[in-house]
Amino acid sequence: MENPSLSILIVEDEYIIAEALSEMLKNIGHQCSAIANNFEEGMNQILNCQFDLAILDINLLGRHRGIVLGQQCNLMGKPFFFLTSYSDYGTINLAKAAKPGAYLVKPFNPQDILVAIEMTMMHSNSIGEGQFELFIKSLDLSERETEVLHCLKDKMTNLEIAQHLFVSKDTVKFHVKNLYLKIAVSSRSELLSKMQTLSVTVHI
Repeated sequence: MENPSLSILIVEDEYIIAEALSEMLKNIGHQCSAIANNFEEGMNQILNCQFDLAILDINLLGRHRGIVLGQQCNLMGKPFFFLTSYSDYGTINLAKAAKPGAYLVKPFNPQDILVAIEMTMMHSNSIGEGQFELFIKSLDLSERETEVLHCLKDKMTNLEIAQHLFVSKDTVKFHVKNLYLKIAVSSRSELLSKMQTLSVTVHI
């Protein structure tokens, strides 16, 4: 199954772990947009920089300040999951309130990271069908473009879309490119984010 490469922010106060995580991301097809080693750097990255997903260490300098970063990501609609050395009930309860896409306990391996990323992205940018239909009506799309957009909303790969619509991958790429131009985006994550934002705006 094809997965688009994501730009991922790492907030981790242990340098060796942060570097190892960055290397793991590279090996599984993603890239590290930045590494923040403390709460202040992490908050600055979240507020001011572009990324598709954030991996947040809960215990920055021994305190649960990573949860505050998660709450900020949640407010801004940015996908994230938590990384921590603690699995006690109290920490988990605090973390749950920030609504992370996943909760990963150290030590971890590349497969753990891959699953956490996929679970987080699967649950992010959810768009209600009613809002999505209103969003569709606000655009000037062909019937085929509408079908492709439905598939993109459901996070299908180009190959899955081609098989679903009985067309070639090149045809899918052509329609995806046209959709990017019409909706003024340059990536799938940006498209999903814009669909979510605009559908809510249209609904209101």
